[in-house]
Amino acid sequence: MDNIDPENVKKIVKDVLKEMRLPLSQSSETRSRVSGNDGPKVLIVFHAGVSKLDEAMIQVRLIQELAGKSSVFTDESARSWVCGDDVRKQAGTRCILDTVRPDGLEKVLERADVLVLPTFCLKIGAKVANLICDDHASGIVCSALARGKKVLASRDGFLISETLANLKIREEIDRILQKLEDYGVIFSPTDQLSNVFRQVALDPQESGGHEGKKDQDSGDERLLGIVTARDINKAANDKNNSIRVAAGGVVTPLAHDLAKEYGIRIVEEV
Repeated sequence: MDNIDPENVKKIVKDVLKEMRLPLSQSSETRSRVSGNDGPKVLIVFHAGVSKLDEAMIQVRLIQELAGKSSVFTDESARSWVCGDDVRKQAGTRCILDTVRPDGLEKVLERADVLVLPTFCLKIGAKVANLICDDHASGIVCSALARGKKVLASRDGFLISETLANLKIREEIDRILQKLEDYGVIFSPTDQLSNVFRQVALDPQESGGHEGKKDQDSGDERLLGIVTARDINKAANDKNNSIRVAAGGVVTPLAHDLAKEYGIRIVEEV
């Protein structure tokens, strides 16, 4: 036992925690991210999603590990099934804003770099898509988009895909999601929120490729870190039959569907 190297023990513990998807709460890196300013500032808002709350909590915990500072607000519509204490216990969140007034929450949003919506709901999505911001839940999303903030939202926490047989309703939902993507919302499956957050907030050189697919100097197609419906529509309009994605990049579900519809290949670089 005297020959055990403490550094090797630390490494083993870190590896185990990573495999279990738990935070490295004892690491200096995590401590600096919790108290320091080296990561993006994040405002996390829980809406009245209908499923995948446990998975959302895991992703919130992982996102907080990457953030320089994070704050959580639970909208009144969601408090019947989740509250600040739940988020504090399950996701390890310290800064809960549930008692903050709307103007105070706006100040937090103003300082935030990213708005994360881990339980985004269809009602709010439909309102924002039509620029109807008549309550606090829709207002915070509209305000973030109007300010040019990055908005990351779960896409599968509110859909009823398993039971949805009405084609017209499905088409309308897709129309709403595409409109929100056009406004700048980045959608992700709930279990991929932290991965997409890493691309959006920590790798801006990869996720900022939406302005154009061609490099002006070389004329080559630019690798994208995130592919959204907007990218697929642009490729179709430009008559491009493929889009190149950086290794480990993210393709939103709606982008996948549109790529199939338009016959556009999504090629992931190795």
